[in-house]
Amino acid sequence: MIGLVPHAAGRLQEHCDERFEARRVLLEQRVERGGRHSVRRVIDNGEVWVQSTPEARGLHAARERPPWVLQAKLPRDELEALREAIDASGFFNCRPEYRPDRAVFYAANEVWTAHLGGRQHTVSVRGRPITDIPALSSVADALADALADAAYG
Repeated sequence: MIGLVPHAAGRLQEHCDERFEARRVLLEQRVERGGRHSVRRVIDNGEVWVQSTPEARGLHAARERPPWVLQAKLPRDELEALREAIDASGFFNCRPEYRPDRAVFYAANEVWTAHLGGRQHTVSVRGRPITDIPALSSVADALADALADAAYG
């Protein structure tokens, strides 16, 4: 279940008895392209965590579990703008799966999941960017804007 993640996910820590509260995931983006996988999670406190497979280094790399890395901490207003964009985009009205209407090469497969206001919805898209879903593009643009503002804000 991706609805909750440990608040300290991906952080290197010394062993301690301290417990970390679970945080809700607002938005998750999973991307698969050419055998590589990446996951981006936006947590309800504005933290954005990323996990991606390392460059192909043989069979050993396939067994390693890549670490979670803190990409950004969204300011409160950017986090609220992202929530509003998800809600207004029509994401929750999208079909669960979209496929391209023609052969697609070198495209990505993406799975987006949003948790907002007690609702949860997952949308799988094969062949992005050829398969374009306006609601999903709105959410992706809002996330990119929020990350840019967090980085340069």
